[in-house]
Amino acid sequence: MTAFTIPRAHRADDTSRAAAIEMLGGEEALDALVRDGLPVGPGDRFDSRDLFNFALRSGGGKTVPEQAFAFALRWMRSPAEALLKPRTSNFSLALKCSCTPTALARPRPEPYGGSVSDLTADDPTALQSPNDLVLARELSATVRTEGELVPLRSPLLRDEVEAFADLGVRWVKLPDSLREDVDLVTDHRVATCESASLHLARRFRDAGYLADTRIGWVIGMLDLVHAWVEVVDDDGVTKVVDPIFALLADLVPGANPLLTDPAVALRTNRLIPTGLAVGGRVAVHACATAPRTKITPAKEKP
Repeated sequence: MTAFTIPRAHRADDTSRAAAIEMLGGEEALDALVRDGLPVGPGDRFDSRDLFNFALRSGGGKTVPEQAFAFALRWMRSPAEALLKPRTSNFSLALKCSCTPTALARPRPEPYGGSVSDLTADDPTALQSPNDLVLARELSATVRTEGELVPLRSPLLRDEVEAFADLGVRWVKLPDSLREDVDLVTDHRVATCESASLHLARRFRDAGYLADTRIGWVIGMLDLVHAWVEVVDDDGVTKVVDPIFALLADLVPGANPLLTDPAVALRTNRLIPTGLAVGGRVAVHACATAPRTKITPAKEKP
């Protein structure tokens, strides 16, 4: 098997054969992958990330991951106006575990032309701190976002974006221990949004530009927490370059070509940034329980 599989030291083997067959759409598909080298753990179990990654690119459009992505990424077919116009969302972030202390990242859309209103926390005094991480268990707010489409002026930056596209990198699900592993980008041509952003930001810096990563949320995505790159272009303007959106757009027939155009910097209205770079966490606590994030359309006020 030439495709990337989760290394042994990071495998979970958390999925039964029956569940694997369901995810892949049939026993024949699973048996074919096993014959080609798909790792099988004790008790005829499989790593769910491996199964997801192979199912997503099965090409038939009938597997659970393919159908889920087709639904979650349907917005990528939208015209430019729909990707740029202001939108208002109800945002909430909460931890349901009993860990102490806890901290949550506050949404920071202001540098992207957005705003936050009605920000509340379970401990109102926590909001008195200007820090990006709020010492709270629950946050809620009304968040306004808007997109921007601007030319990428620097030929060097455009060259780096094209060079990344030419690597043939595939977006994959990885365990948390590998999500920021930049070596996988060049060694195996696979990436998460974190590792791809780290890779491209480093390439931009090596070319002499000020660049850093940013994390936040994407409205409507399966994996809500996302990462991208901010770089200061030749015109002095900080622009958003999102290497993973370009990769995901290839999975969506009819996706807007602006998502993969290296000549433009497209910041969609679906990004809700934090003040944190890759390596930061939107929820800081002791256990592995994932925070509950909910972002829904808000009714516009007359």
